[in-house]
Amino acid sequence: MTEPDNTSALRGADLARAALTAARKRAREIEEGRALRRGSAAAGRRSGARPDERDPQPLEATLTRLLAEAGWETPAAVGGIIHGWADIVGPRIAAHCEPVSYEEGVLTVQTDSSAWATELRNLSVSLLARLNAAVPRRVTPGGPPRPAIERIAVLGPNPPSWRRGRWSANGGARTCRAP
Repeated sequence: MTEPDNTSALRGADLARAALTAARKRAREIEEGRALRRGSAAAGRRSGARPDERDPQPLEATLTRLLAEAGWETPAAVGGIIHGWADIVGPRIAAHCEPVSYEEGVLTVQTDSSAWATELRNLSVSLLARLNAAVPRRVTPGGPPRPAIERIAVLGPNPPSWRRGRWSANGGARTCRAP
């Protein structure tokens, strides 16, 4: 219920003071109602000059937090390695080798010649160290953190297939026999 209106007898500055007091009282009631609706933990809590969790967050911090919550830090970092392959391994190696997949700590790399496959196998220890320096460690449930990339699987070049079939040289027709 509202109180009886006693402002009819007031004039000038007294009327302004009474109106200001009534407005402050109403604002206090509204703020208390908001605090009750938000819950007892947030009651009376106001935003201040220092940052807190209610403030707008930078996009990078939000993405980092979401990746960590979902457990996608390592796959995302390995995706960055695959994207920046030439910067990490150098232009000479990148011209002849490219990463093709990552699964369970194994990075699979395809080379364009068997000589480069051998060279990459010889360089795998130092290459692993460079790659793992650019990636956060992999967290395993119930165990210590492990390197994101534990092994590099090297594939040689894709030679042409000489199998018979629909796409063979003779179209899968009967075999040619010498007379």
